[in-house]
Amino acid sequence: MPLALPSFDCTLKQQAGKTYILDLIRKKYLQLTPEEWVRQHMLHYLIHHLNYPKGLCRSEQKIWGVERCFRPDILLCDARGVAKMMVECKAPHQLLTQDALGQLMHYNRYLSVNVLVLTNGQTHFCWQLDPHTGTFNPILQIPTYDALVKLS
Repeated sequence: MPLALPSFDCTLKQQAGKTYILDLIRKKYLQLTPEEWVRQHMLHYLIHHLNYPKGLCRSEQKIWGVERCFRPDILLCDARGVAKMMVECKAPHQLLTQDALGQLMHYNRYLSVNVLVLTNGQTHFCWQLDPHTGTFNPILQIPTYDALVKLS
């Protein structure tokens, strides 16, 4: 599936008639679904093009909410390990709807990040927190790691 993200040499394997991709962060093979394809491309883009340290990236890390846990697709942290940006990935054929944004905002109630990103690999939407108003405003591009840590 072609995406609006740079391609990379991913590591794939076949097992029992299914394709698996090596997760850049968790260092284990995951079933290759359309959403996983987007997630791995986004991780590669963040690490190799926007200079996010691999050790500060989290992929589907379990976060405990009030009633249950949830797993944001990608969390980007600062050097202290505090989440600063959250990325929600959808399959390329999925539209980026208000419901998807609502999911991202719901997760952020527990994380309080500065930047939110919603992507299906074809289209990317980004919002940055205005610390004075407490609202998220659209931004034109995903910030580099250096730009993100300066927001703190």
